[in-house]
Amino acid sequence: MNDQSIKSSSLMFNDSLMSADDALAFLIDSAVVLSETEISTLDNSIGRILAKDIRSKINVPGFDNSAMDGYTIALDENNLSEINQTFNVVDRIAAGSTGNELKKGNAARIFTGAPIPPGANTVIMQEECQLSEDGSKITITRAIKLNENIRPTGNDILQKDAILSAGKKIEPEDISLAASVGIGELEVFKKLKVGVFFTGDELVEPGNSLTPGKIYNSNRYALVALLNKAGCDVINLGNIKDNFDSTCDALENLSRECDLIMTTGGVSVGEEDHVKPAVEKLGSINLWKIKMKPGKPLAYGQVKNIPFIGLPGNPVSSFVTYCIFALPFIKKMQGNSHFETEVIKVKSNFDCKRAKPRREYARVRIDYSSEIPLAKLYPKQGSDVMSSVVWADGFIEIPENTTFDSGTILNYYPLSELTR
Repeated sequence: MNDQSIKSSSLMFNDSLMSADDALAFLIDSAVVLSETEISTLDNSIGRILAKDIRSKINVPGFDNSAMDGYTIALDENNLSEINQTFNVVDRIAAGSTGNELKKGNAARIFTGAPIPPGANTVIMQEECQLSEDGSKITITRAIKLNENIRPTGNDILQKDAILSAGKKIEPEDISLAASVGIGELEVFKKLKVGVFFTGDELVEPGNSLTPGKIYNSNRYALVALLNKAGCDVINLGNIKDNFDSTCDALENLSRECDLIMTTGGVSVGEEDHVKPAVEKLGSINLWKIKMKPGKPLAYGQVKNIPFIGLPGNPVSSFVTYCIFALPFIKKMQGNSHFETEVIKVKSNFDCKRAKPRREYARVRIDYSSEIPLAKLYPKQGSDVMSSVVWADGFIEIPENTTFDSGTILNYYPLSELTR
């Protein structure tokens, strides 16, 4: 880890709030790419991060071949303008086989992907060929061009071409491309090990009955699901006792086997918020309290030199801060070169008459029927309203200290990008 440690007494991290942009930049700058790699088979590479550039050792295709079913012809170049030409059919070439050399005026039945035989210089699709009754000749009524329907050697990939770049998250099409050049294994970064635990005497596991004052622990399942979707190996300690000593023990245990530690809740200023003081005892808090809504109490620091991210306790706050701040940090640690979240410009169907001191990430649904997508607000934007996230297509960014009218262009973050 780079020595990014800044004491929490610093002016940047005291009671003043840090801007969302500065907080994200600080987190990204603090993230260090894992150095360990491993070899993965193609079947097990989906979603992994490629650790080394891939170059092709072959041409693709490796030979001139037919782009369709038809007839390949040895055309006399002096006859290019002629019509109603007839050719003798002297061979049949299926995919996977090779044909004999063709002399001028001869043709061979050929199938898609089959190699063009020596002497042949064009392919005519079967629908344009009139076959004689005995199948020994074809006639083509139109003028013929050279190299019709021939895929030349290296048409897709040339030998030594870089076909995949390090830092890419491997998708199905990447696996297909690697296989097409004969590569059966890929060097990938090892999976990020993320340790999590959860505190709060009010929390009850789903499936159990609620008693007065208790709530179900949805944050636990949301965070684990998000980390799994991001391709992390999750070490989950579950709910621990909500006291300082238990919190310290959990942090120490995870610091011995994880690359990153994450929690939800316990990083605010209440007497029962034990996570932040426990982190400070075992390491340092370098970032705390962001000028945003929902999710002001986001904490970043180190526990025994292992990075720590503490998400807020309210479910929407936890979800939003994970998407906006934690996931880009995780992606960079994973070696993913595309860790920045894509921003789309959309038009608001609402106005903002009162400037707000904190940047807001509001839940919206997008109407694509107009030329510029139109964002519609969910009516309840509280940090406890998780149904707003399920309803929404993504988050719209409402700038701090700004007023605007309906129809203003704003930044929009699609959930499809924020959680992958």
